[in-house]
Amino acid sequence: MKCETKCPTVPIIRKCCFCVPIRKGVIIFAYINMVLTLLSLPPMTFDLVEQVTAGKSVFDQYMIELTLTVAFLMVDVVMLSVLIIGAHKKKRALLKIFFYVGSAILALSIGTDIIYFDYREYAANTIYFFLLCLDVYLMFLVYNLIRVVEESLEVQYVAYQQGNQLAL
Repeated sequence: MKCETKCPTVPIIRKCCFCVPIRKGVIIFAYINMVLTLLSLPPMTFDLVEQVTAGKSVFDQYMIELTLTVAFLMVDVVMLSVLIIGAHKKKRALLKIFFYVGSAILALSIGTDIIYFDYREYAANTIYFFLLCLDVYLMFLVYNLIRVVEESLEVQYVAYQQGNQLAL
């Protein structure tokens, strides 16, 4: 059964941050997200290697959390690459792959972060929730970009121009 008017729908936006076209906004967000991820990956990986070489237990809570964080960051780099390529080339399939896999990874990340949440770390929690909101906004933008790309693939009527006059 398909809802016609009673079901709420996700609003479609055509601008990112109310000023930039959505495709350019997604590309900007993707590049910023890629830079931040690539900047945070080496220190985390270094810390993980340092913990392993120091002989820490693999089942230590910090080791498990650090291993999951590094794994999620590596998957994030791959998925952001898919997003950047898909947004540049307007490939709907790549954008959908990013949206579905990115949503699943975001949900898994939130799930694991809730397990290891430390309410005493106010600054870290504030930064985490800010970045979480940015990730959710990026997913919303990608969803809208997919809808905009699908709309642009529909049949478009163009007036036929014969000579110098426009024929109707």
